[in-house]
Amino acid sequence: MSLDGNDIRILQVLQSNGRLSFRQIAEKVKVSVPTVSSKVSNLERMGAIRGYRANLDTERLGEMSAVVTIKARPSDLSAVAQRLLEDDVVRQMFFLSSGRLMLICTFTSTHLINDFAVRLGEIPEIVEYDIANVIGVGKEEDRASVVPGLQVVMPCQQCGRQMRDHPLKVREGTEEIYLCSPACMNVYTGAPSGR
Repeated sequence: MSLDGNDIRILQVLQSNGRLSFRQIAEKVKVSVPTVSSKVSNLERMGAIRGYRANLDTERLGEMSAVVTIKARPSDLSAVAQRLLEDDVVRQMFFLSSGRLMLICTFTSTHLINDFAVRLGEIPEIVEYDIANVIGVGKEEDRASVVPGLQVVMPCQQCGRQMRDHPLKVREGTEEIYLCSPACMNVYTGAPSGR
C-alpha cells in the first residue's frame, strides 16, 4: 500500500524525534493536527509504526554487545530461534538468506557472554556458532529508510498473504480491515461467492 507525501514526512519527523506532540508534528509537516492524528493512527494499525521508545546508549550504560551468528540445518533454524526468543540477552534476531541466524546480544557483565555460549552449546540443533564482541560503533541507525515512494507491506487479514499493492478495505466500526482479493473479502464478510 503506497504512502503519500504527508505519511512519509510524518514518519521522517517521528523517526528523528518520537516524543513530539501531534501539534509539533503538524507544524513541521504543514498539515492539521487532526490529519496527523488520523495518519499516525492508520500507520500504527497497518504496523508501519511498531511503537515509541527511547534510544539508549548501550556503552554509556556500562553494557557490552556481541554479534552472534548461528548455523543450523535449515529445517532446525526455527526451533533454534524459538529457544532463543525468550533469552533476555538476545536483543535482535534476524533470519539470514544464508540459512543462518544473526543475533545482536547485550550483556551487563563479561562473564555473561560465557554463560550464553554455554546455553548455545546445550542446543543440539546448532551446528556451529560464532560470537564477536562489538568493540566500537561506527554507525547505528534505525533499519527503516523513510524515502518517497515507500510502501507498507501488510498481511491480508483473511488469508495472511503479504500485500504490496492496493488492498481491499472493509470498515468495522472505527477500524479498517485490509484484504487481498474479492475472494478473501467474500470469506471475511460472509458474502456468497459469485460462481
